[in-house]
Amino acid sequence: MRFYLVDKVTRICFGKYVEALKCVSLSDDIFNEHFPGYPIFPGTMMIEGMAQLSGVFFEWCRKEMGCPDRRAVLTMVERFKFRGTVTPGDRLVYRADVKCFYPDEYGAVRVKAMKDGKTCAEGELIFTFLDILNDKMKEVSDELIRFASSSAVIEKE
Repeated sequence: MRFYLVDKVTRICFGKYVEALKCVSLSDDIFNEHFPGYPIFPGTMMIEGMAQLSGVFFEWCRKEMGCPDRRAVLTMVERFKFRGTVTPGDRLVYRADVKCFYPDEYGAVRVKAMKDGKTCAEGELIFTFLDILNDKMKEVSDELIRFASSSAVIEKE
């Protein structure tokens, strides 16, 4: 199964933060089972969306620094709290702020999902960087970076 939980990367400042949008739609497959007659966007899907955003962000930062291609892999989810429900029709703003970034080893971000300016989920995500072992894996990383760079406003520190 292949799915993306980020619709548009809106702002990026390399090494500092990244922001994106996720428009929650009743046509999202998750609502077939979660929950019939009372659709709620699962917290795990918010975590996954913020992990996708953060992982691509770290890969893009490494590329901008001239580091060899490596895949960002989520290794830890810490101190996550959910503060409100998300339903079809809601527009989420995902933001990831770098806590620490060691391009050859790992990176950590503080993430938050906001709906109508209010935080509905927040926590920390830690990634490690693995060697890309085949061309298909590199193509996926490059495709995600192209997607992110097509719409983002790139800000200077």
